[in-house]
Amino acid sequence: MQPRYKVFHLPKSAAGELRLIEDPAPVLKKLQGALNYYLQSAYYFEKSSAGYGFVVNAATDDDRRNILTNARKHLGRPWLLQLDLRDFFHFVTDEKVREVFNSPPLCMKEESADLLTAATTYLGRLPMGAPTSPVLSNLACRALDNTLAALATAKLWTYTRYADDLSFSSSRPFSADEALTLRQIICEHGFMANERKTRLCGPDDEKIVTGILLRGKGELRPGFFEEVDKEVQQLAGVVAAQHFHGELRTHWVEKMKQQLRGKIAFVGFVLSVRNADYIQLRNDFYSACAPPEEEFGAVSWKGFNYLK
Repeated sequence: MQPRYKVFHLPKSAAGELRLIEDPAPVLKKLQGALNYYLQSAYYFEKSSAGYGFVVNAATDDDRRNILTNARKHLGRPWLLQLDLRDFFHFVTDEKVREVFNSPPLCMKEESADLLTAATTYLGRLPMGAPTSPVLSNLACRALDNTLAALATAKLWTYTRYADDLSFSSSRPFSADEALTLRQIICEHGFMANERKTRLCGPDDEKIVTGILLRGKGELRPGFFEEVDKEVQQLAGVVAAQHFHGELRTHWVEKMKQQLRGKIAFVGFVLSVRNADYIQLRNDFYSACAPPEEEFGAVSWKGFNYLK
């Protein structure tokens, strides 16, 4: 019997793109959350040199893996080639997930591997929303990372992968044959490059890796702070309207808040949590989440006073 997921879409960008979310049922999500800790522990000792996304960092580990250190690996390199993996989680099939559970370091028996594969996949692939999908995608990408890292070493490139974002930087231009070789390797490992998001930057181009502008020690990309600030203002209007109509909590608004929390945390991560602009943005967000202060509380059309 297929696990139950709530499937919906959320805005992905200002251009009107939508992000598919496959949210597991609460019991299943709780199980996946517990399993995620064990899988993260296994990946920590097996992670590739290129993997920077969704990696647990030990307190005593100097090799920090996060969105900022991923971008900093490419600082000072005049040439940058970026590739994006199309429908990343959905290309990690249940066969790949079963192989992860069967192979080292997990080495599970067939019955256990089958059971855990069924508990962590949906419609024959990783779902966009399960707590286990990020770490399982990392485990499934180890062979891809190792192949690309070996090529990068031979070519004197720097290679990193943050989830579906692959970045290659070099002191010399990338040739068309080299770009074709990268696409072929990606296909050989069961993935596909999203040609629409492929980007080549030269010495005079502005370079942005996973949202980080490659300037100084890494900065927010231009306009990002203003976009988040605008979203916070939009949230304030949504919460006010929600409160007026007597709907004190709706699923999509909670998801909207969750996404904004992540973006604001990202701002604080890059600027520093002591930065005055970050503190103001964070405070505005908390104010936006609070319902308007009214004498009579929330109202709906059913309780509206029509007698004037």
